[in-house]
Amino acid sequence: MPPRIPTRAFSATLTASRSASSSSKPSFPAPKAGPSTSAFSSTTSSSPTAVTKALSSIPTTHKIDTKGKSKIPSGPQPIPPLPRPLGVFNPPSSNRKTWSQKKEELLDDDRHKAKRKALVKEATQGYFHDYNRARVDGGGKLWIAPSVLIREDKALYFPDITGKSLLGNETHTTDLMRGKVSLVSVITTRLSEEHEQSFTKPVLEDIAGHPEFNFVQINHQENKLKAMLVSFLISSLKRTIPQDRWGSYLISGGEWNRVDITNPLGIENKLLGYIYLVDQNLKVRWAGCGMSTPDEAQALRRATAVLLGRIKGVSNEEVKGKVNVKVSEDKTAQ
Repeated sequence: MPPRIPTRAFSATLTASRSASSSSKPSFPAPKAGPSTSAFSSTTSSSPTAVTKALSSIPTTHKIDTKGKSKIPSGPQPIPPLPRPLGVFNPPSSNRKTWSQKKEELLDDDRHKAKRKALVKEATQGYFHDYNRARVDGGGKLWIAPSVLIREDKALYFPDITGKSLLGNETHTTDLMRGKVSLVSVITTRLSEEHEQSFTKPVLEDIAGHPEFNFVQINHQENKLKAMLVSFLISSLKRTIPQDRWGSYLISGGEWNRVDITNPLGIENKLLGYIYLVDQNLKVRWAGCGMSTPDEAQALRRATAVLLGRIKGVSNEEVKGKVNVKVSEDKTAQ
């Protein structure tokens, strides 16, 4: 019989072959754990609490929950500055539009696109959209007024608006404001009247009775029934408004054209009050909305003093002495 081979020999051979095969494989250095790697690697087999802590340590602009969805930061958002000069590109006119002008508007593709865009925006908003925006912090203020005047070459024209004055005459804003520095307010509700007074009261106290200054108030009621009710209360309005301003207080009824008036003037919330400073060339040089801040009220006083000082025949020193505010240079609104 052949001699038996001991089992120890087989085990020694298998051990040697395994060590040889392992030594033949290339060895790669282990990756160094960075801050983000260590945050995730230390939580792969840990509790959910550790996972949440690791995710919160990632530097991101928005917070991320455990499901990987970003969350919009809560709290009141800062109010942006006035984004653009307000107004229309063409000089306004109080004359009736001719047939050729109406035909040109009907065939204008850009005008039709602007109308469709405005209709889509209105259709996507709820019925109480303006009320909900007015209830947020800041009263729904849309923008912060510029601290200086808008440059004349960048400014746009104030559109022509028709209304019935307290004297009973049909009046156009173009005829009312041409050749004078005009402070124009658009009001619709009692809340908008408070907004208006916060801007205009300091200016009216400074420049009361100035021959080159004009204060125009436009009471706009989109609902024709409300406009009719306001017209019935003219006698009560005359008791609250000085007699020298009856001719410049206009009651405008009906819906304004979004392409010609509403959008160019930046009227996005009908519950707010809007203030515009218009120069003698009918250009909007300053604009504000909502409740004024102390800086905005002071900026409006300075801007009014600058425009009055530049009118021919009125010296800058005379205006500064009467207004008692610092006059700044003309700059573009940022």
